[in-house]
Amino acid sequence: MFDPKKILVLAPHTDDGELGCGGSIAKFCAEGKEVYYAAFCLCSKSLPASLPSNTLELECRKATAILGIPSSNLILFN
Repeated sequence: MFDPKKILVLAPHTDDGELGCGGSIAKFCAEGKEVYYAAFCLCSKSLPASLPSNTLELECRKATAILGIPSSNLILFN
């Protein structure tokens, strides 16, 4: 059976990975897999002017940490 040791989550936008496969991410992290998460757009221009431009980045960092992904394995592009 295929049993990967490293997992790469590719997310077009912040929150796509958490919403699309958050349960799997949490499971892999709990099993001790080395999970990496790459988001390709922080979507800062889509936020209302009343919110700080890094709001979605901070939310992504918090959500992935809760799921068990170390901050060193989080890759955010813009």
